[in-house]
Amino acid sequence: MAQQHAAYCTPAIGLEPPAAARRPDSPSLLRGHVATIAAFVANGFASDLPSALPFRFRVSGGVHGPATLTGLYFPTPGSRELVVLLHGMGGNVRSAYQRRATSALCALGMSVLRLGQRGSSRDPEDLHHAGLWEDLAAVLRDDATVGRYERVYVVGFSMGGHVALHLAAARRPRLAAVASICSPLYLDGAVRHMDRPESAVYRRHVLAGLQQMYRDIARRRPVPVSPAEVDRAETLRAWDELTVVRRFGFRDPTEYYESQSAGRILGAIATPALLLYSPQDPMVPPSTLAGLEAHARRSPAVRVAWMDGGGHIAFPRRLDLGLGPAVPCTPYEQIAAWLRRQPAPEAAS
Repeated sequence: MAQQHAAYCTPAIGLEPPAAARRPDSPSLLRGHVATIAAFVANGFASDLPSALPFRFRVSGGVHGPATLTGLYFPTPGSRELVVLLHGMGGNVRSAYQRRATSALCALGMSVLRLGQRGSSRDPEDLHHAGLWEDLAAVLRDDATVGRYERVYVVGFSMGGHVALHLAAARRPRLAAVASICSPLYLDGAVRHMDRPESAVYRRHVLAGLQQMYRDIARRRPVPVSPAEVDRAETLRAWDELTVVRRFGFRDPTEYYESQSAGRILGAIATPALLLYSPQDPMVPPSTLAGLEAHARRSPAVRVAWMDGGGHIAFPRRLDLGLGPAVPCTPYEQIAAWLRRQPAPEAAS
């Protein structure tokens, strides 16, 4: 029976994506568009678990100043494991793709915390950026709810995965492992790809969420740029220049991208980290990852896996991370099994 089960697995296609998929005009990216949009629609119909409890945490200070983080907490009775889910750029704790993740992980006996990054709550006080990991570290260190769990994992989607990789490089003692799903590594290349005319549908969707967040912030505190001006931004680079650069003191978008790109810290990652990509991803295609597989400085704690199919935050029906025939080949069962097999945080180096 185990052999029969394994035969129906869709394997991760190894470390190197197909050569054709590295071209920005690859036919595989056309299939990725279909998979991405189909997953977006399907996730929108997925129901959420009724067990959600409101979560609130106050970041008292630190390098970026105080802020209130909010989220949704889904406790599983008897669980000793907590998965913190991080949404992507322009998203929040109610983003539809997190519903399936929450249901699947809770069904596997894990508790889930969907954590909103700085600025993503309904009453936001501030912005976040792609390298702002300190808020997440404060939650893991100081929150009483998180402190009840023996093992804590972080699963980040797209830009949330980028933040998770920064946390993995920061050597947080309570963090057992992270999984980064379809996340950019080199921000300049990712932004240039998203700012192309061909990416207009995705870019407008992301900008709509970001601009709404900024309008909400402006209702609570003075902002350096008017919401009307930010609403006129038509590219992600323009958004970053008007908002992130001014708020966090970067010289310009180029300095922001160069200083915060997770690709530059791949060698510093000590916490086990799974980087999961689709060669068909239309938003973070292989052409934007700048030779990830040949990266000589990549830490041995980093595992890269390429799915056979899927799209942006869109899994194929089956996935095999090489964990053996005993692990069912549904995506979240594979991801959960990989997280659970990593050493305890105090044993990781």
